[in-house]
Amino acid sequence: MEQKLQRYGPLGAILGIILVLVSFVVHGKWASTEESAQEIADLYVQNQDRVFMGSWLGVLGALSMLVFGMCMSQRVRDTGQQLLGMLVAGATLIAVAGMTVDSTLRAALSIQADNMSPEAMKTMHAIWDAFFWPMHAGMATLVLALGLAALSSGLLPKWLGWIGVVAFVIAMIPAPTMFAGIILSLLFMVITSLLTFKKVGAN
Repeated sequence: MEQKLQRYGPLGAILGIILVLVSFVVHGKWASTEESAQEIADLYVQNQDRVFMGSWLGVLGALSMLVFGMCMSQRVRDTGQQLLGMLVAGATLIAVAGMTVDSTLRAALSIQADNMSPEAMKTMHAIWDAFFWPMHAGMATLVLALGLAALSSGLLPKWLGWIGVVAFVIAMIPAPTMFAGIILSLLFMVITSLLTFKKVGAN
């Protein structure tokens, strides 16, 4: 089992990204915090099953990212970079915690849609809508740690390491451009996933 995790674990990033994106699609129409409390409540009541299924897929995506992050943490530590390896693991846990809490809030909104007042629904929806820093900062730090590991070892190509560093900087600037950093981070993780999988398979 250990060997299989080492072999296929790096692909967890790709699976996780796909599952999270699919969860957004399954979720259906997204309510805006600018809408009235009744409009938001009605939307969740009408889409209870879709929102719940979306939250479930989000959790599966988070677990896939957990496998990826822990496998990469081991790979980094195998190069002798203990601190960066621990940073990869820590950043993964922060990101996964953020993703699971995000999905939990979505699940709660769907499960309690018939029992909560519209005002309470809007409040919880607003909290969920603004709950992105743990997931965002965790993912950005994960990309940075892997990028730094690539620059100081042969774990990954150095050009990919620089992409990771740049992605972190752009993603952590509180401006509209941060979304470009998110896209770059996702691209970094997909490439890292494929290169690591190929490298493990060749050994």
